[in-house]
Amino acid sequence: MSDLVSRRTVLGGAAAGAAAVALGAPPAGAATDELSLPATWLARRAQTVVTRAQQPFLRNHSLRSFLFARAAAGRQGKRPNEHYDPELVFLICLLHDMGLTEEAKSDLRFEVAGADFAARFLESHGITDRRVDTVWDAIALHTTQHLRESPVFQRRRPVEIGIAQIGIGIDLTGPDEPGQIPPGFAERVHARYPRLGGCRALTEVMVGQCLANPGKAPAMTLPGEIFHQRYPALPYPTWDMVLDANIWGD
Repeated sequence: MSDLVSRRTVLGGAAAGAAAVALGAPPAGAATDELSLPATWLARRAQTVVTRAQQPFLRNHSLRSFLFARAAAGRQGKRPNEHYDPELVFLICLLHDMGLTEEAKSDLRFEVAGADFAARFLESHGITDRRVDTVWDAIALHTTQHLRESPVFQRRRPVEIGIAQIGIGIDLTGPDEPGQIPPGFAERVHARYPRLGGCRALTEVMVGQCLANPGKAPAMTLPGEIFHQRYPALPYPTWDMVLDANIWGD
């Protein structure tokens, strides 16, 4: 991408190599098949947006999520372009944490802010079909990963949502079960896209957003629960408080 090239040009020498690793650029001569990324015009445009908007640790998390998603799908016998749309999974994974960036954040919790940004991005590039809804649903729901365990959800929602959620989950906490990804694959992914503080760093960004705007941490959501755990003395509406406010009295 042009901005990565310009960074290397400016930095030069050894510093350029360090920057390339931090940003997840492939080393010269490296094999790229299993770590390759979709190269459609829309995928390349999304990468440009993410490289500009996301800090390196967040961008690497997004890219790793896709690689883990594709690898896990492959272990299930699901092949790209035959059983699912790899560009769609890539867009979900790449954009799923845009709500943690200055470019996309809003007064809504970060998952919804990111989903709204992704929908606007697709629509601005002429995508107005069901793919917009698929990407929005996947990103808005990506912190409710128990949904992927529901056979009804899996049957009724596009397969790309479940595949992307699995990849995001693997990058957060590791595989759900032995053999979910190929042996040695995680090491190769991490060599290409280092964690750089990874999940703890993105958690701090999320908590920082909630401190600045507690409305982004509603009760019974992931941001709300994490925020409450970090700052238990701050007001936090419990379910009993919701029931007590019921105008019907029961």
